[in-house]
Amino acid sequence: MGFVGGGGASMSKETLWRPLDIAKAAAARRGAHQVVLAGSGTEFLFFIANKDGRQEGYRIPKTPEFNTANNRGVSARDLQLQEMALADWATSNGIPSAEPLDFFEQHGYPVLVLEVVEDDGSVLDSSALGAVMSRMHEKPVPSLALVAQNGSSIHSRIVERLVQRYDVLGEDTELPSLPPNREMIGSLEKYLGQPRLTHLDLRRQNVRVRNGQPESIFDWSNALVAAPEVELARVQEYAAIAENGLNYEDFCAGYAHQDAGAMNDSPAWPILRLDTAVMLAVVFSSVAPNKDLRTMFLGRVRELVSQL
Repeated sequence: MGFVGGGGASMSKETLWRPLDIAKAAAARRGAHQVVLAGSGTEFLFFIANKDGRQEGYRIPKTPEFNTANNRGVSARDLQLQEMALADWATSNGIPSAEPLDFFEQHGYPVLVLEVVEDDGSVLDSSALGAVMSRMHEKPVPSLALVAQNGSSIHSRIVERLVQRYDVLGEDTELPSLPPNREMIGSLEKYLGQPRLTHLDLRRQNVRVRNGQPESIFDWSNALVAAPEVELARVQEYAAIAENGLNYEDFCAGYAHQDAGAMNDSPAWPILRLDTAVMLAVVFSSVAPNKDLRTMFLGRVRELVSQL
Protein backbone atom coordinates (compact mmCIF):
# COMPACT_ATOMS: atom_id res chain seq x y z
CA MET A 1 0.00 0.00 0.00
CA GLY A 2 1.13 3.53 -0.71
CA PHE A 3 1.98 6.42 1.52
CA VAL A 4 -0.28 9.41 0.94
CA GLY A 5 -3.70 8.34 2.13
CA GLY A 6 -2.68 4.70 1.71
CA GLY A 7 -5.47 2.26 2.51
CA GLY A 8 -7.27 4.58 4.92
CA ALA A 9 -5.83 2.67 7.89
CA SER A 10 -5.93 4.57 11.18
CA MET A 11 -2.82 4.90 13.33
CA SER A 12 -2.65 4.87 17.11
CA LYS A 13 0.02 6.88 18.91
CA GLU A 14 1.69 3.57 19.78
CA THR A 15 1.78 2.50 16.10
CA LEU A 16 3.48 5.75 15.12
CA TRP A 17 5.84 6.10 18.08
CA ARG A 18 8.30 3.35 17.23
CA PRO A 19 8.83 4.31 13.57
CA LEU A 20 9.08 7.99 14.51
CA ASP A 21 11.73 7.17 17.09
CA ILE A 22 13.62 5.17 14.44
CA ALA A 23 13.23 7.96 11.87
CA LYS A 24 14.78 10.47 14.26
CA ALA A 25 17.66 8.10 14.99
CA ALA A 26 18.15 7.51 11.25
CA ALA A 27 18.19 11.25 10.61
CA ALA A 28 20.77 11.81 13.34
CA ARG A 29 22.88 9.05 11.83
CA ARG A 30 22.83 10.86 8.46
CA GLY A 31 23.30 14.35 9.87
CA ALA A 32 19.73 15.39 9.04
CA HIS A 33 17.14 17.19 11.18
CA GLN A 34 13.51 18.39 11.34
CA VAL A 35 11.91 14.96 10.90
CA VAL A 36 8.20 15.01 9.98
CA LEU A 37 5.70 12.33 8.99
CA ALA A 38 4.87 12.75 5.29
CA GLY A 39 2.60 9.78 4.63
CA SER A 40 1.41 6.39 5.81
CA GLY A 41 0.30 3.11 4.31
CA THR A 42 -0.80 -0.25 5.59
CA GLU A 43 2.74 -1.49 6.17
CA PHE A 44 5.14 1.46 5.90
CA LEU A 45 5.46 5.06 7.11
CA PHE A 46 7.34 7.73 5.20
CA PHE A 47 9.20 10.53 6.97
CA ILE A 48 10.98 13.55 5.52
CA ALA A 49 14.01 15.32 7.01
CA ASN A 50 16.30 18.15 5.93
CA LYS A 51 19.94 17.52 5.16
CA ASP A 52 22.36 20.11 3.77
CA GLY A 53 19.49 22.27 2.52
CA ARG A 54 17.69 19.42 0.76
CA GLN A 55 15.01 16.96 1.76
CA GLU A 56 15.43 13.21 1.99
CA GLY A 57 12.86 10.55 2.82
CA TYR A 58 12.89 7.58 5.21
CA ARG A 59 10.70 4.58 4.41
CA ILE A 60 10.21 2.72 7.67
CA PRO A 61 8.09 -0.40 8.33
CA LYS A 62 5.56 -0.47 11.14
CA THR A 63 6.93 -3.88 12.16
CA PRO A 64 9.92 -6.01 11.10
CA GLU A 65 7.57 -8.72 9.78
CA PHE A 66 4.09 -8.41 8.28
CA ASN A 67 1.29 -10.84 9.06
CA THR A 68 -2.00 -9.79 7.48
CA ALA A 69 -4.68 -11.75 5.66
CA ASN A 70 -2.99 -10.90 2.35
CA ASN A 71 0.65 -11.08 3.47
CA ARG A 72 1.70 -13.68 6.03
CA GLY A 73 5.26 -13.93 7.28
CA VAL A 74 6.59 -11.29 4.87
CA SER A 75 9.91 -9.78 5.93
CA ALA A 76 10.06 -5.98 5.95
CA ARG A 77 13.76 -6.21 5.17
CA ASP A 78 13.06 -8.22 2.02
CA LEU A 79 10.50 -5.65 0.87
CA GLN A 80 12.90 -2.78 1.57
CA LEU A 81 15.70 -4.40 -0.42
CA GLN A 82 13.27 -5.06 -3.25
CA GLU A 83 12.06 -1.45 -3.16
CA MET A 84 15.64 -0.22 -3.36
CA ALA A 85 16.54 -2.57 -6.23
CA LEU A 86 13.45 -1.77 -8.29
CA ALA A 87 13.70 1.97 -7.70
CA ASP A 88 17.28 1.75 -8.97
CA TRP A 89 16.17 -0.38 -11.93
CA ALA A 90 13.41 2.10 -12.77
CA THR A 91 15.63 5.18 -12.70
CA SER A 92 18.22 3.32 -14.81
CA ASN A 93 15.57 2.46 -17.42
CA GLY A 94 13.88 5.84 -17.77
CA ILE A 95 10.88 4.96 -15.60
CA PRO A 96 10.02 7.78 -13.16
CA SER A 97 11.08 6.82 -9.65
CA ALA A 98 12.80 8.20 -6.58
CA GLU A 99 16.52 7.53 -6.40
CA PRO A 100 17.53 5.26 -3.49
CA LEU A 101 20.21 6.93 -1.34
CA ASP A 102 20.98 4.54 1.51
CA PHE A 103 19.89 1.42 3.36
CA PHE A 104 20.70 0.35 6.91
CA GLU A 105 19.32 -1.32 10.02
CA GLN A 106 18.26 0.99 12.85
CA HIS A 107 17.25 -0.60 16.17
CA GLY A 108 16.25 -3.79 14.35
CA TYR A 109 14.19 -2.01 11.69
CA PRO A 110 15.30 -1.82 8.03
CA VAL A 111 15.42 1.82 6.89
CA LEU A 112 15.40 2.83 3.23
CA VAL A 113 16.51 6.38 2.43
CA LEU A 114 15.10 7.84 -0.78
CA GLU A 115 15.19 11.03 -2.80
CA VAL A 116 12.11 13.17 -2.15
CA VAL A 117 10.15 13.91 -5.33
CA GLU A 118 7.77 16.86 -5.04
CA ASP A 119 4.04 16.43 -5.64
CA ASP A 120 1.81 19.40 -6.48
CA GLY A 121 -1.45 17.62 -5.61
CA SER A 122 -2.76 17.70 -9.17
CA VAL A 123 -5.02 15.03 -10.65
CA LEU A 124 -3.04 12.15 -12.13
CA ASP A 125 -3.26 11.87 -15.91
CA SER A 126 -4.14 8.18 -16.31
CA SER A 127 -3.20 8.27 -19.98
CA ALA A 128 0.30 9.46 -19.08
CA LEU A 129 0.57 6.69 -16.48
CA GLY A 130 -0.52 4.14 -19.08
CA ALA A 131 2.22 5.38 -21.42
CA VAL A 132 4.81 4.94 -18.67
CA MET A 133 3.64 1.38 -18.02
CA SER A 134 3.73 0.61 -21.73
CA ARG A 135 7.38 1.66 -21.83
CA MET A 136 8.14 -0.30 -18.67
CA HIS A 137 6.59 -3.48 -20.04
CA GLU A 138 8.95 -3.29 -23.02
CA LYS A 139 12.08 -3.25 -20.85
CA PRO A 140 14.20 -6.33 -20.08
CA VAL A 141 13.03 -8.03 -16.90
CA PRO A 142 15.37 -7.39 -13.94
CA SER A 143 17.14 -10.40 -12.47
CA LEU A 144 15.60 -10.31 -9.02
CA ALA A 145 13.70 -12.79 -6.86
CA LEU A 146 10.49 -10.88 -6.15
CA VAL A 147 8.87 -11.27 -2.74
CA ALA A 148 5.29 -11.65 -4.03
CA GLN A 149 6.39 -14.28 -6.54
CA ASN A 150 7.36 -16.58 -3.68
CA GLY A 151 9.64 -18.64 -5.92
CA SER A 152 6.70 -20.01 -7.93
CA SER A 153 5.85 -19.97 -11.61
CA ILE A 154 3.64 -16.96 -12.27
CA HIS A 155 0.56 -18.88 -13.40
CA SER A 156 0.65 -21.18 -10.37
CA ARG A 157 1.36 -18.24 -8.06
CA ILE A 158 -1.64 -16.21 -9.22
CA VAL A 159 -4.01 -19.13 -8.72
CA GLU A 160 -2.37 -20.17 -5.44
CA ARG A 161 -2.82 -16.78 -3.79
CA LEU A 162 -6.28 -16.32 -5.31
CA VAL A 163 -7.46 -19.56 -3.72
CA GLN A 164 -5.79 -18.75 -0.38
CA ARG A 165 -7.46 -15.36 -0.17
CA TYR A 166 -10.77 -16.75 -1.40
CA ASP A 167 -10.68 -19.25 1.45
CA VAL A 168 -10.12 -16.37 3.91
CA LEU A 169 -13.19 -14.59 2.54
CA GLY A 170 -15.18 -17.81 2.69
CA GLU A 171 -14.61 -18.14 6.44
CA ASP A 172 -17.41 -15.66 7.18
CA THR A 173 -19.10 -15.17 3.78
CA GLU A 174 -20.92 -17.68 1.61
CA LEU A 175 -19.27 -17.78 -1.81
CA PRO A 176 -19.71 -19.95 -4.94
CA SER A 177 -17.14 -22.64 -5.62
CA LEU A 178 -14.11 -21.86 -7.77
CA PRO A 179 -13.14 -24.02 -10.75
CA PRO A 180 -10.33 -26.54 -10.10
CA ASN A 181 -6.89 -24.98 -9.74
CA ARG A 182 -5.52 -26.88 -12.74
CA GLU A 183 -8.28 -25.46 -14.95
CA MET A 184 -7.51 -21.86 -13.99
CA ILE A 185 -3.74 -22.40 -14.32
CA GLY A 186 -4.31 -23.90 -17.76
CA SER A 187 -6.25 -20.81 -18.90
CA LEU A 188 -3.47 -18.50 -17.72
CA GLU A 189 -0.80 -20.61 -19.42
CA LYS A 190 -2.73 -20.68 -22.69
CA TYR A 191 -3.90 -17.09 -23.01
CA LEU A 192 -1.43 -14.79 -21.23
CA GLY A 193 1.40 -12.98 -23.02
CA GLN A 194 5.12 -12.90 -22.31
CA PRO A 195 6.17 -12.02 -18.73
CA ARG A 196 7.36 -8.50 -18.01
CA LEU A 197 7.99 -6.57 -14.81
CA THR A 198 4.64 -5.42 -13.41
CA HIS A 199 4.10 -3.00 -10.52
CA LEU A 200 0.61 -4.19 -9.50
CA ASP A 201 -0.21 -1.38 -7.06
CA LEU A 202 -0.70 1.55 -9.43
CA ARG A 203 -2.89 4.26 -7.91
CA ARG A 204 -2.63 7.95 -7.10
CA GLN A 205 -1.31 7.22 -3.61
CA ASN A 206 1.76 5.49 -5.08
CA VAL A 207 2.62 8.12 -7.69
CA ARG A 208 4.22 11.52 -7.18
CA VAL A 209 2.63 13.94 -9.64
CA ARG A 210 3.36 17.37 -11.12
CA ASN A 211 0.94 18.99 -13.55
CA GLY A 212 -0.81 15.65 -13.89
CA GLN A 213 2.35 13.87 -15.01
CA PRO A 214 3.79 10.88 -13.08
CA GLU A 215 7.16 11.99 -11.67
CA SER A 216 7.84 9.01 -9.42
CA ILE A 217 6.23 5.60 -9.04
CA PHE A 218 6.92 3.84 -5.75
CA ASP A 219 5.85 1.01 -3.45
CA TRP A 220 6.97 -2.01 -5.48
CA SER A 221 5.95 -4.53 -2.80
CA ASN A 222 3.40 -6.26 -5.06
CA ALA A 223 5.65 -6.45 -8.13
CA LEU A 224 5.64 -9.64 -10.18
CA VAL A 225 7.24 -10.86 -13.37
CA ALA A 226 3.94 -11.46 -15.14
CA ALA A 227 2.12 -10.82 -18.39
CA PRO A 228 1.14 -7.15 -18.89
CA GLU A 229 -2.52 -8.25 -18.83
CA VAL A 230 -2.11 -8.84 -15.08
CA GLU A 231 -1.25 -5.13 -14.66
CA LEU A 232 -4.18 -3.94 -16.76
CA ALA A 233 -6.68 -6.18 -14.97
CA ARG A 234 -5.53 -4.79 -11.65
CA VAL A 235 -5.84 -1.20 -12.86
CA GLN A 236 -9.39 -1.89 -14.04
CA GLU A 237 -10.43 -3.09 -10.57
CA TYR A 238 -8.52 -0.33 -8.77
CA ALA A 239 -10.25 2.29 -10.93
CA ALA A 240 -13.56 1.45 -9.23
CA ILE A 241 -12.24 3.11 -6.04
CA ALA A 242 -12.54 6.89 -6.39
CA GLU A 243 -9.61 7.75 -4.10
CA ASN A 244 -7.26 5.71 -6.30
CA GLY A 245 -7.52 8.47 -8.91
CA LEU A 246 -7.49 6.18 -11.96
CA ASN A 247 -9.45 6.16 -15.20
CA TYR A 248 -9.16 2.76 -16.84
CA GLU A 249 -10.17 3.87 -20.34
CA ASP A 250 -7.63 6.70 -20.28
CA PHE A 251 -4.97 4.34 -18.95
CA CYS A 252 -5.57 1.93 -21.84
CA ALA A 253 -5.50 4.81 -24.34
CA GLY A 254 -2.08 5.82 -23.04
CA TYR A 255 -0.93 2.22 -22.97
CA ALA A 256 -1.82 2.06 -26.67
CA HIS A 257 -0.98 -1.56 -27.42
CA GLN A 258 -3.07 -2.94 -30.26
CA ASP A 259 -4.00 -6.05 -28.32
CA ALA A 260 -5.00 -4.21 -25.12
CA GLY A 261 -8.66 -3.99 -26.10
CA ALA A 262 -8.84 -7.70 -26.96
CA MET A 263 -7.86 -8.72 -23.44
CA ASN A 264 -11.47 -8.39 -22.25
CA ASP A 265 -12.43 -11.34 -24.46
CA SER A 266 -9.73 -13.66 -23.13
CA PRO A 267 -10.85 -16.57 -20.90
CA ALA A 268 -7.99 -15.56 -18.59
CA TRP A 269 -9.35 -12.04 -18.05
CA PRO A 270 -11.98 -12.89 -15.35
CA ILE A 271 -9.32 -14.84 -13.43
CA LEU A 272 -6.96 -11.85 -13.42
CA ARG A 273 -9.69 -9.44 -12.33
CA LEU A 274 -10.84 -11.92 -9.68
CA ASP A 275 -7.28 -12.05 -8.31
CA THR A 276 -7.53 -8.32 -7.60
CA ALA A 277 -11.18 -8.25 -6.50
CA VAL A 278 -10.57 -11.00 -3.92
CA MET A 279 -7.48 -9.20 -2.61
CA LEU A 280 -9.44 -5.96 -2.23
CA ALA A 281 -12.37 -7.71 -0.56
CA VAL A 282 -9.92 -9.10 2.01
CA VAL A 283 -8.30 -5.66 2.49
CA PHE A 284 -11.63 -3.97 3.13
CA SER A 285 -12.78 -6.81 5.39
CA SER A 286 -9.80 -6.84 7.76
CA VAL A 287 -6.64 -4.92 6.85
CA ALA A 288 -8.37 -1.56 6.27
CA PRO A 289 -12.04 -2.18 7.13
CA ASN A 290 -14.56 -0.36 4.93
CA LYS A 291 -18.09 -1.75 4.88
CA ASP A 292 -19.17 -0.16 1.60
CA LEU A 293 -16.06 -1.17 -0.34
CA ARG A 294 -16.17 -4.65 1.16
CA THR A 295 -19.74 -5.05 -0.06
CA MET A 296 -18.84 -3.72 -3.50
CA PHE A 297 -15.91 -6.07 -4.00
CA LEU A 298 -17.73 -9.09 -2.62
CA GLY A 299 -20.28 -8.37 -5.34
CA ARG A 300 -17.48 -8.12 -7.90
CA VAL A 301 -16.07 -11.45 -6.66
CA ARG A 302 -19.39 -13.24 -7.14
CA GLU A 303 -19.88 -11.68 -10.58
CA LEU A 304 -16.41 -12.68 -11.78
CA VAL A 305 -16.68 -16.24 -10.43
CA SER A 306 -19.86 -16.62 -12.48
CA GLN A 307 -17.81 -15.78 -15.60
CA LEU A 308 -15.25 -18.54 -15.06
